[in-house]
Formats: sequence, C-alpha cells, structure tokens
Amino acid sequence: MKKNLIALLIYGEPGSTKNALTEEKYKKLAAHFIDQGFEVDSVLYHDSISDRLAKELLKYNAILVWVNPIEQQGDRKILDALLAQLTSQGCFVSAHPGTILKLGTKEILYKVKDTEFGGDVNLYNSIEEFKNNFLNEVTGIRILKQYRGNGGNGVYKVDATDLKNSRIIVTHAKNGNEEIAMTINDFFQQFESYFANGSMLIDQEWNPNIIKGMVRCYLSGSQVTGFGYQEINALYPLINGIYKKPGQRFYYTEDCGLFKDLKEIMEKNWVPQLQKLTDLNKEELPVIWDADFFINKINNENTAEKYSLCEVNASCVSPFPESSIPYIVDMVKERIKA
Repeated sequence: MKKNLIALLIYGEPGSTKNALTEEKYKKLAAHFIDQGFEVDSVLYHDSISDRLAKELLKYNAILVWVNPIEQQGDRKILDALLAQLTSQGCFVSAHPGTILKLGTKEILYKVKDTEFGGDVNLYNSIEEFKNNFLNEVTGIRILKQYRGNGGNGVYKVDATDLKNSRIIVTHAKNGNEEIAMTINDFFQQFESYFANGSMLIDQEWNPNIIKGMVRCYLSGSQVTGFGYQEINALYPLINGIYKKPGQRFYYTEDCGLFKDLKEIMEKNWVPQLQKLTDLNKEELPVIWDADFFINKINNENTAEKYSLCEVNASCVSPFPESSIPYIVDMVKERIKA
C-alpha cells in the first residue's frame, strides 16, 4: 500500500464518466489533498461491482464516501458490508456505517430531545404503537420522518387541526407543497410501510419559525468548519396565497460572526453531549457532517431559545463550504497516522 493514497468514492451507474476530481462538489477538496502530498483517485461505486471493489479499494489508506443508495430507491446493505470489511482490513473509512447508524438516522432527533437544542419529539417502533398513540399526543401540526431518508423523502407535514371531522392534511416534502386530505384510516395505511423490517417513525413538533430560514452547521470530527444559510426550505408554508420554492444556500466560514454563538455552544457543549448519547468517540465522528437549526428568536443571547434542531446529516454530506476543506484534509492525515 502506498502512503497517502486517497479514494473519493462516489455513486455512478456502470459505464458512467463521473469523476470526483472534476465534479464541482469535490474538485477543490481533491486539489487540496494533492497540494498536501496525497495521491487522489476518483472511484465509482455501484452495488453490482461491490465484490470487485472489496479487493481494489484495499490499496487506499483512506476512503471518503459520498454514496447514498437510498437516493436510487435502494438501501445501504451491500455498501455498508463493503465499508465494514474495508475497515476491518485497515482502511480508514468515513463516514463509517456504524457511525451513520448512531448519528445519521432520524432516531438521533429523539436521542437528543433533552439536550440544548432538543424539543418535542416522539418515536414509534411499530404501526400498533403509532395507531394507539399518535393522534392522542398530536395537537395541530406535526412532522413525521422515516428512519432513513434524504432530500425530503419520507418527511411529512401532518395537519390534524380538523381531526374532529376525521380529516387529516398531509404534505410530503419530496413533492413540494402538494396537500392531500385523507381519512384517519387512509392516513395510518399510508404510513404502515415505514415500519417494515423493524424500522420506525419519528414525530417532531412543527416549527413555524421555518420562515426565518435554516442554519446548517458543518463539522469535521468535533470542530465546526463552516455554516450554510438557506432562507426558503422544504415545507415552507403558504404565505399570502403563494408557495415559495426552496432558495439557494449561502456559505460562510467557521469564523463568521453571525453564528459565533452557535459555534461556541456546539464545540463546547452540544457535540460532547451528542458523543455521550451515541457512544461515539472523537475519532469515530465523520470527516464531514452537519446539523440543521431553526432560528426561533433572532438576536437572543440564550442559544437554547434562539435555535432548535431540525436534522442531523452524517452520510453523503455535499456540497460543503470551502472553509471545511482544510479541516477534512487534516482529519484524514490524523486518521492515517493513527
């Protein structure tokens, strides 16, 4: 095995010409690795070639993974088995599938509900539990999230304000702002499939402060590396009879004064709490991950009142701020030495 040989693993159909070294999302990261003395290869992943990759990827010191089979309506079973095998044979892999299970599923919202930025969150492990408890606990508008998903897939806004008439309004984040009215029976039937194979549903309080925008805090390991701000996101409410489409995300460095309070509380308090709750040590945290926050009270000095957690993303996080790149490279250096 050569020293300092890095693979950037991205998804590609057989025969695809995709290349992480030239793709906009990764090319600056690849260039920085090369400037720091690394050899960098772009490697395409597809489930159909996992056996071949199990041998070919062994030559790399580190494998940085930007593959999410769920986007292609699949699952992570084959990919996770490959990454676990490579780890057992001495390769550094990020994000490791074990870390993703602890940090990157919607269950994390329930685990951290009593921390600094937590909130009103319920978890349902079966369709029976969901049927017996959800409508008894719900008041007004809630958000339901499937155990694993991305891009709004499996994220629903549920309006039960007209429940006395056995009528529920459901909006799927993946489909924009299309509202569908359904009966209680139809509602439970729609969500039954989300409990297949021992999965679960997360029930989160609707936050009307979504209209103030969303802050994405990017981290490498336990260090904050930058921020993103997006004014209009999925499930943005109807205002003056108009639905607004999701807006552009703007990026800021880790030193941006706008988010100084969030950086401080994340590094000093919240991330250590998160590690205890998930039993993850510093070395197990991904080279790049993020947490999304609602802005509840602008210019409030109390961060617990100012922000609340919307989501944590630990796999396939891209794009990311350019300020994150040196942190990613430094972390990979440390992990290879270790």
